[in-house]
Amino acid sequence: MPNLLASKPKSLYITSSYSTITLSYSKMIEVTENGKMALKLIFTDFLTNYNSYSIKGRLGLSNAGSLKMLRSLSEKNLLISEKMGNAIFYKPNLENGYVIKLLELIFLDQSSASSFVKGWIYDLQSLAPYTKAMLLFGSILRKGKEARDVDVCLILKKNEDYKLLEKMIKEMNEQNRLKIHPLYLTEKDFEKKLKEKDRPLLEIVKSCIVVHGHELFVEVLKNVQS
Repeated sequence: MPNLLASKPKSLYITSSYSTITLSYSKMIEVTENGKMALKLIFTDFLTNYNSYSIKGRLGLSNAGSLKMLRSLSEKNLLISEKMGNAIFYKPNLENGYVIKLLELIFLDQSSASSFVKGWIYDLQSLAPYTKAMLLFGSILRKGKEARDVDVCLILKKNEDYKLLEKMIKEMNEQNRLKIHPLYLTEKDFEKKLKEKDRPLLEIVKSCIVVHGHELFVEVLKNVQS
């Protein structure tokens, strides 16, 4: 926990559970678990317009609960509201440093993953030095041990690392029952394909676990929505 007294005003502080964000010494923002889930959903599924009615089923909330949550996030300047017809729709306030830092921490949190998936997250860390980011997606997140393969999107640090990563993944596949199926992208291609509304990649960002590269992941999605 940072020492607030030794810090400069207008700095960003987040508790270990990242449910509270503090700016300077006077303003605190409380974010509930449902609030964090809503921010993550609206941020990653950015082609969908979400209001209290459309988001309630995704989060398992009542009409009143979803309306109260979205209004609260908007009042805290974490979401931006826009009225279209009789409905009010919400988007993340990506100009707010609170939101960016909170999103990074949301994607950093892997506590909800099964022990089996966490084992793969650990094993994939050996590839991290040669990638800017890694996204774990597909059937392993839904089926766990019953999955037939391990889908991983690797954002290359350097193009020439491709051959080395291929060799490392081949060696890992020789030692494991489940085989890694890699998708290689550069950071530029990652952002370009999202801007082009590449459907498979859009589905990946909506459901993936970010193994590493959380800041880059948030930065690219922010750029795509700007």
